[in-house]
Amino acid sequence: MTLFYYIASFITLILIIYAAYLLLKLRSQRAHKKVTEAAFAKKQHSQMSSVVGSIVDISKAMQQEQCPVIEGCVRLKVLIDQLRLSEDEKKPFEIYYTVYDKTEHIPTHQAWTELEKQQQMKFTKEMMMVEAEHRDEIKEAVDKTVEHFKDMADKLKSD
Repeated sequence: MTLFYYIASFITLILIIYAAYLLLKLRSQRAHKKVTEAAFAKKQHSQMSSVVGSIVDISKAMQQEQCPVIEGCVRLKVLIDQLRLSEDEKKPFEIYYTVYDKTEHIPTHQAWTELEKQQQMKFTKEMMMVEAEHRDEIKEAVDKTVEHFKDMADKLKSD
């Protein structure tokens, strides 16, 4: 009978040691997870701050007519998409999506330079028509964009 108690005590001791090992391992994993989550949050905050800063810069350039309107709208649409805003939050900026939809078929960058002059002229005329059609909406949206995202940029800087 004493042998049974020795074996039971030994098994209990082994289980206690194993439980302590698992507990220490769990604490270590939790600490590592906390550090990883903090680093991820910091990286996301930095990326969001960068995107918001770019939105403000492009919007201000459009206000000062230093950026082509169509190009600015396309760039703003892409940047706003990166913020993953809700549909309600995107509503004031719908014009960027409209302009994007109307011009997404137009080649850009290298593809633009490879076009013949006649094709470039055709697309340029098309862009000018889209710009003229939505000029007031775009100006209003750009003003809202600067105001809204400047506030957001200030808030992100203070965090």
